[in-house]
Amino acid sequence: MSEAELETARLLARFKLQVRRSLDRSVNLADMQTSPAEAAAVLDEIEALAEDEALLTLVVCLRERLLARSAPALEVRVAPQPVSEQTMVRDYRFGARGG
Repeated sequence: MSEAELETARLLARFKLQVRRSLDRSVNLADMQTSPAEAAAVLDEIEALAEDEALLTLVVCLRERLLARSAPALEVRVAPQPVSEQTMVRDYRFGARGG
């Protein structure tokens, strides 16, 4: 188990205990780890019900960890711009106004 996976497991365990203490509800951690849609639904529900700052912080951290890895990475490609006279590099060997 990598360090990132271990940290995610710790956050999930802390989240389950905080939800049980604060809201008297049970959360299925296995579903949250395997299904991004289920994780998003549970985190949205707990966020709406939570009144504890620590629990809200856990919701934000888990949302970042569980949902960021499942979201497809957007690849942005920048088209090369044609070279024009204005974008060409000027030669200042003879000073700014030299020819």
